[in-house]
Amino acid sequence: MIIRLLVCFVVSILVHLLIIIQPLHFTTEPTEVLGRTSAVPVSLVDIPQQLESLSDVKITPNIPDSSSMNKNDGEGVSFVAEGGVGAAYISKLKVKIFRFWQYPQAAIQKGEQGNVSVVFVLNDKGVVVDMGVLASSGSYTLDSAAMAAVEQAGPFGAFTKDIKDKNLKITGHFRYVLD
Repeated sequence: MIIRLLVCFVVSILVHLLIIIQPLHFTTEPTEVLGRTSAVPVSLVDIPQQLESLSDVKITPNIPDSSSMNKNDGEGVSFVAEGGVGAAYISKLKVKIFRFWQYPQAAIQKGEQGNVSVVFVLNDKGVVVDMGVLASSGSYTLDSAAMAAVEQAGPFGAFTKDIKDKNLKITGHFRYVLD
């Protein structure tokens, strides 16, 4: 009888240790491994057919706030530069960023939506030298995806002749909306 009691006690201890060391996963949802995030490519709403045909219209330093971007806007992203900048350079920058802009799968699964405003500074060679979030969407995942798109798209090429400054400050507004 004592042997039976000892065997039950040892088996009970082993089962408890097994549960503590290796938790059972059949009751929890699978978690996403960091660094292995999947994303959905975002398509450009309005791609200029020929960048060369764009005129050198000056863009004013009017920076809209993130609340001005609503669901009726035609595009999911827009860029505004401080100072006089040719439309061709901004359009080229926009197309490059769109190639890398993605709606993160984790944000889609959580139903996260929002507007992100990112400010970045380019040097005269078109390299990003500073970047930050001006207005958050409230989602770290969406904010990070917008910043990653800008970072991965660079460098953007040397400034055109119409840009006189050594640095160019650009504000990008990214709109994430689930259909």
